[in-house]
Amino acid sequence: VSILSKDIILLMHFFSFLYIFFFSVVAASDLNIRSIIVLENNVPSECGLSFETADIVSKVTIKKNKNGTSTVFDVQSKNEILKNVNIITNSVDLLELLNGKVMASKKVLIESVTNEDDTSNFFQELLIGGANILFNNKKIEIIGPIDSKVRLEYLFCTGEMFLPNYN
Repeated sequence: VSILSKDIILLMHFFSFLYIFFFSVVAASDLNIRSIIVLENNVPSECGLSFETADIVSKVTIKKNKNGTSTVFDVQSKNEILKNVNIITNSVDLLELLNGKVMASKKVLIESVTNEDDTSNFFQELLIGGANILFNNKKIEIIGPIDSKVRLEYLFCTGEMFLPNYN
């Protein structure tokens, strides 16, 4: 093994240690994922996903309202003050999409009118490729693809919500 290879191996071990030290990873088996469907006059008005562990309940939804379509990020901690929360897919950072900031609290609620293409991309990546939920110094890995029942409920909900005859 060359000296360069040994240096690379040492660096990899160092960064692995840092990762483990700074982020506590919650096992995927401890994650409960559900679809969210809110009806108004039998027509979906809000569609999304809920992620629950022993520590937090995190919801990300889209809502139709008078201003267009908004994206909602709602997180509640069961035990600790949230100083940092986010959901990051392969290419989308939810806080950047929402142009939001987290204020230290046990409950974080951020809602913003978002670009529909970027929002669709976020949900597509989340449903198929998974994502990471970050809160404080913990990381919850959402392994994609998400359960087919949850995916189908979300897709049915959004399909109905955006039918032209419901505008």
